[in-house]
Amino acid sequence: MAKGDLLKDLNYGDMLTTPGYSVEYAVGTTYSVDLKSLLIVPYSLGMFGDLSKQVKASPMFLLESIRRSSNIFTLFCQRGGIHVPNDAQSYYPLLEDSIIEMQNKKSPMSNFHPKLWVIKEMNRETGDEQMKVIIMSKNLVIDNNLDVVVSMTGKIGTEDSPNIDKLSPLHDYLYRLSDFAADDRQLRIRSIADDLYKVDTFEVDDNYFEKDGYEFVPFFYGECLNDKISFPRSFAGTSMMVISPFIDQQTLSILNSRVTKGESVLVTRSNYVTKEVFDLFNKENSSIWIMNDQMVNNDIVPVDLHAKMYLVVSPKDENSIFLYLSSANATGAAFHQNSEILLRLKLKRGQYVFKKFRDEFLQLNDKGESLVFEQLHEPIESAADNQYTELEKYVRQLLTTDFQGEVSEVTDKLYNVTITAQAIESPFKVTISPLQAPSMGRELKERITFENLSLDKLSEFYVLKADDGVNPVNEIIKIPIRGIPENHNDEIFRSIVDTQEKFYNYISFMLCDDPEEYVMELQQMKEMADISGTNRQQVRMPVRIYEQLLKIAANDPNRLRNLEDVMRIVGNETYTQEFRQLYELIKPLIFSLKKLQ
Repeated sequence: MAKGDLLKDLNYGDMLTTPGYSVEYAVGTTYSVDLKSLLIVPYSLGMFGDLSKQVKASPMFLLESIRRSSNIFTLFCQRGGIHVPNDAQSYYPLLEDSIIEMQNKKSPMSNFHPKLWVIKEMNRETGDEQMKVIIMSKNLVIDNNLDVVVSMTGKIGTEDSPNIDKLSPLHDYLYRLSDFAADDRQLRIRSIADDLYKVDTFEVDDNYFEKDGYEFVPFFYGECLNDKISFPRSFAGTSMMVISPFIDQQTLSILNSRVTKGESVLVTRSNYVTKEVFDLFNKENSSIWIMNDQMVNNDIVPVDLHAKMYLVVSPKDENSIFLYLSSANATGAAFHQNSEILLRLKLKRGQYVFKKFRDEFLQLNDKGESLVFEQLHEPIESAADNQYTELEKYVRQLLTTDFQGEVSEVTDKLYNVTITAQAIESPFKVTISPLQAPSMGRELKERITFENLSLDKLSEFYVLKADDGVNPVNEIIKIPIRGIPENHNDEIFRSIVDTQEKFYNYISFMLCDDPEEYVMELQQMKEMADISGTNRQQVRMPVRIYEQLLKIAANDPNRLRNLEDVMRIVGNETYTQEFRQLYELIKPLIFSLKKLQ
């Protein structure tokens, strides 16, 4: 169903999965991402279900989530849009293959700004497949801002859809993205795009929207891929409601150009309501709303506007009411330079449709008052247009250069990494360091060498810092590195699961049916061991694992392939030998049980 949720607490991860379905592949886009938030994706796609914070904090859960799902999703983001974490976790490099940075080198100040997920799912009981499309205004970061999201699903059939023209813009958008991926990821993204053509229709909530009245409206660096819709023709109506945190006066003037007797409403952030913007709405049937001070400036959970929506009544040549849910701000850059994604829904005609939507979004009571928003009656003196600083412009230009890296082996355990970059003269102090070795920061030059890094510290994530003495820029970039050993990810895994106790815990977590119960039991056993001064885990875990192996062999032997994959990763470490001997002893029984099924 197509659902737009306003002022409700939505769990990002819950949106990515459907109860009863497994994810075959997922393609996501975002402007910015922090690595801690990115863990939401493998958590969700790992198909563990709804788990407590205690389980999600478990290193076993984290590792198993990444192992299960890192190869079934790709996330595209703005180059330089990866936030620097407060601490470098050893598992972050396990995520880097899933991230592809996007940038328009011909126009460094344009943004890759869409917030989209296209997810192919399969019903675990029937084998039926469906496509889920999620379009939102939220980046993949942790914040409390007010955002909007719409989710749609459609069944994947065996024949081409009669609505290919409606699906083509999204199909073509995925193909554009796939050009920046390589090998298997490129093939899988294109496969999802092609499967879109087998979706007859995406379901919408027919209480509010016209069936098949939706249009996907992607912009790829200023080019609209839907030839039925154009800016500003399809966006300027006889009545307008613009919901956008970032705005510019020229774009708002264009959007309001056809509003004469109708209503014009702007919902935005206060710091962009200049006198010129205020004057556009300082007339009858027009108003400007901002989130009130109690929402924005409280010390508990500050909330500001981040949603982007356009309610358009009767745009040119179309006598209908349309709602756009989007990533696009009401700025010239959004519609002429950036990559964006919008979904247009056709509302059912009815009395007071505009008023009902306005009042619901603003949370207005019968007296026209809101506990969330307030109406502006004068411009904000300190307001100004959103402008990039000279430092930000320099960094954007810097990131268009060709960074490359190469690994050379020093010993069998230590490596040097040499980074080369095209020199750009800089008036600012710029340093670079490996994400996994932040203390090794070096001044950015054409050639830099980071020496004596262990295998688990090698990564394509690098922290770029630039400082103008006022507002420093601190962001992660990906640098393609040649020569990273093929066993790099395995070494990271082994650096985390590096004792017999951790190995048994991990294996048992993989095999258990109830992670909640297992983690609770594990905690109780640890407390008992601490009290008695003994390590009881090493005695009891093999017994539990033996029981789990037999149970899985009888009921779901395919799960044992995951176990064998982990055994391959950890190799022949001493702490695995007891378990390997156990596994070899019961393997004939496992194969016998398989044959009986």
